[in-house]
Amino acid sequence: MNEFLKPYFTIDAEDKKVWLGVLGAGLIGIILLSVFTTTSFFYYLERYVVALMMIFLPGYLVMKIYFDKLSLSDSRVTDKVMMAFGLSVLTMVVPYYLSTYLRPASFNTDEDKMQAISDTTVVVVLLLLVIGISFGLKYYQNRNNQSQS
Repeated sequence: MNEFLKPYFTIDAEDKKVWLGVLGAGLIGIILLSVFTTTSFFYYLERYVVALMMIFLPGYLVMKIYFDKLSLSDSRVTDKVMMAFGLSVLTMVVPYYLSTYLRPASFNTDEDKMQAISDTTVVVVLLLLVIGISFGLKYYQNRNNQSQS
Protein backbone atom coordinates (compact mmCIF):
# COMPACT_ATOMS: atom_id res chain seq x y z
CA MET A 1 0.00 0.00 0.00
CA ASN A 2 2.86 2.36 0.80
CA GLU A 3 4.37 1.83 -2.65
CA PHE A 4 1.03 2.67 -4.23
CA LEU A 5 0.73 5.99 -2.38
CA LYS A 6 4.40 6.95 -2.60
CA PRO A 7 4.08 8.92 -5.89
CA TYR A 8 1.25 10.96 -4.36
CA PHE A 9 2.35 11.69 -0.81
CA THR A 10 4.33 10.39 2.14
CA ILE A 11 3.36 10.29 5.80
CA ASP A 12 5.80 12.12 8.08
CA ALA A 13 5.97 12.88 11.81
CA GLU A 14 3.84 16.01 11.45
CA ASP A 15 1.04 14.01 9.84
CA LYS A 16 1.10 11.55 12.72
CA LYS A 17 0.74 14.47 15.15
CA VAL A 18 -2.19 15.83 13.12
CA TRP A 19 -4.04 12.51 13.21
CA LEU A 20 -3.25 11.91 16.88
CA GLY A 21 -4.61 15.36 17.71
CA VAL A 22 -7.76 15.04 15.61
CA LEU A 23 -8.55 11.52 16.80
CA GLY A 24 -7.60 12.29 20.43
CA ALA A 25 -9.74 15.43 20.59
CA GLY A 26 -12.61 13.56 18.96
CA LEU A 27 -12.35 10.66 21.38
CA ILE A 28 -12.33 12.99 24.38
CA GLY A 29 -15.36 14.83 22.98
CA ILE A 30 -17.22 11.59 22.30
CA ILE A 31 -16.55 10.27 25.80
CA LEU A 32 -17.61 13.54 27.44
CA LEU A 33 -20.78 13.77 25.37
CA SER A 34 -21.75 10.17 26.06
CA VAL A 35 -21.07 10.49 29.81
CA PHE A 36 -22.99 13.74 30.33
CA THR A 37 -25.93 12.92 28.05
CA THR A 38 -28.27 9.97 27.81
CA THR A 39 -27.23 9.14 24.26
CA SER A 40 -25.10 6.13 23.41
CA PHE A 41 -21.34 6.29 22.84
CA PHE A 42 -21.83 4.72 19.41
CA TYR A 43 -24.24 7.45 18.31
CA TYR A 44 -21.60 10.11 18.87
CA LEU A 45 -18.90 7.88 17.39
CA GLU A 46 -20.93 7.53 14.19
CA ARG A 47 -21.51 11.29 14.02
CA TYR A 48 -17.81 11.96 14.55
CA VAL A 49 -16.74 9.52 11.83
CA VAL A 50 -19.19 11.06 9.34
CA ALA A 51 -18.05 14.57 10.24
CA LEU A 52 -14.41 13.51 9.92
CA MET A 53 -15.08 12.04 6.49
CA MET A 54 -16.89 15.14 5.29
CA ILE A 55 -15.13 18.00 7.05
CA PHE A 56 -11.52 16.81 7.39
CA LEU A 57 -10.52 13.87 5.17
CA PRO A 58 -11.11 15.38 1.69
CA GLY A 59 -9.25 18.57 2.55
CA TYR A 60 -6.46 16.61 4.19
CA LEU A 61 -5.96 14.49 1.07
CA VAL A 62 -5.98 17.53 -1.22
CA MET A 63 -3.55 19.32 1.13
CA LYS A 64 -1.21 16.30 1.28
CA ILE A 65 -1.22 15.81 -2.49
CA TYR A 66 -0.81 19.43 -3.58
CA PHE A 67 0.15 21.67 -0.63
CA ASP A 68 2.25 19.45 1.63
CA LYS A 69 5.31 21.72 1.61
CA LEU A 70 3.32 24.93 2.12
CA SER A 71 4.10 26.70 5.39
CA LEU A 72 1.89 29.52 6.65
CA SER A 73 3.26 29.84 10.19
CA ASP A 74 5.87 28.39 12.52
CA SER A 75 3.71 25.36 13.38
CA ARG A 76 3.29 23.05 10.39
CA VAL A 77 0.85 20.83 12.31
CA THR A 78 -1.51 23.77 12.84
CA ASP A 79 -1.07 24.76 9.19
CA LYS A 80 -2.04 21.28 8.05
CA VAL A 81 -5.15 21.18 10.24
CA MET A 82 -6.28 24.65 9.09
CA MET A 83 -5.61 23.84 5.44
CA ALA A 84 -7.48 20.53 5.74
CA PHE A 85 -10.58 22.16 7.21
CA GLY A 86 -10.50 25.03 4.73
CA LEU A 87 -10.03 22.80 1.70
CA SER A 88 -12.77 20.48 2.93
CA VAL A 89 -15.17 23.39 3.12
CA LEU A 90 -14.24 24.36 -0.43
CA THR A 91 -14.39 20.85 -1.84
CA MET A 92 -17.28 19.32 0.13
CA VAL A 93 -19.52 21.83 1.90
CA VAL A 94 -19.94 24.34 -0.92
CA PRO A 95 -20.72 21.70 -3.61
CA TYR A 96 -23.03 19.91 -1.15
CA TYR A 97 -24.91 23.15 -0.53
CA LEU A 98 -25.17 23.84 -4.25
CA SER A 99 -26.32 20.31 -5.07
CA THR A 100 -28.88 20.24 -2.26
CA TYR A 101 -30.46 23.66 -2.39
CA LEU A 102 -30.14 24.61 -6.03
CA ARG A 103 -31.44 21.37 -7.57
CA PRO A 104 -34.45 21.61 -9.88
CA ALA A 105 -37.89 21.75 -8.29
CA SER A 106 -38.88 18.47 -9.96
CA PHE A 107 -36.48 16.62 -7.63
CA ASN A 108 -38.05 18.25 -4.57
CA THR A 109 -41.53 16.77 -5.03
CA ASP A 110 -41.43 14.41 -2.06
CA GLU A 111 -38.78 16.04 0.11
CA ASP A 112 -39.43 14.09 3.31
CA LYS A 113 -39.04 10.64 1.76
CA MET A 114 -36.20 11.59 -0.57
CA GLN A 115 -34.13 13.61 1.85
CA ALA A 116 -32.48 10.73 3.78
CA ILE A 117 -31.43 8.90 0.63
CA SER A 118 -30.53 12.06 -1.22
CA ASP A 119 -28.28 13.52 1.50
CA THR A 120 -26.34 10.31 2.01
CA THR A 121 -25.94 9.73 -1.70
CA VAL A 122 -24.79 13.28 -2.37
CA VAL A 123 -22.17 13.15 0.42
CA VAL A 124 -20.77 9.80 -0.74
CA VAL A 125 -20.68 10.87 -4.39
CA LEU A 126 -18.97 14.17 -3.51
CA LEU A 127 -16.42 12.38 -1.31
CA LEU A 128 -15.60 9.89 -4.06
CA LEU A 129 -15.41 12.67 -6.66
CA VAL A 130 -13.03 14.78 -4.56
CA ILE A 131 -10.74 11.83 -3.82
CA GLY A 132 -10.88 10.52 -7.39
CA ILE A 133 -10.25 13.88 -9.02
CA SER A 134 -7.39 14.68 -6.62
CA PHE A 135 -5.58 11.42 -7.25
CA GLY A 136 -6.42 11.53 -10.97
CA LEU A 137 -4.97 15.01 -11.46
CA LYS A 138 -1.83 14.12 -9.52
CA TYR A 139 -1.45 10.90 -11.56
CA TYR A 140 -1.78 12.95 -14.76
CA GLN A 141 0.81 15.49 -13.51
CA ASN A 142 3.25 12.72 -12.54
CA ARG A 143 2.80 11.01 -15.90
CA ASN A 144 3.44 14.26 -17.78
CA ASN A 145 6.53 14.99 -15.67
CA GLN A 146 7.93 11.52 -16.39
CA SER A 147 7.30 11.82 -20.13
CA GLN A 148 9.02 15.24 -20.27
CA SER A 149 12.10 13.96 -18.44
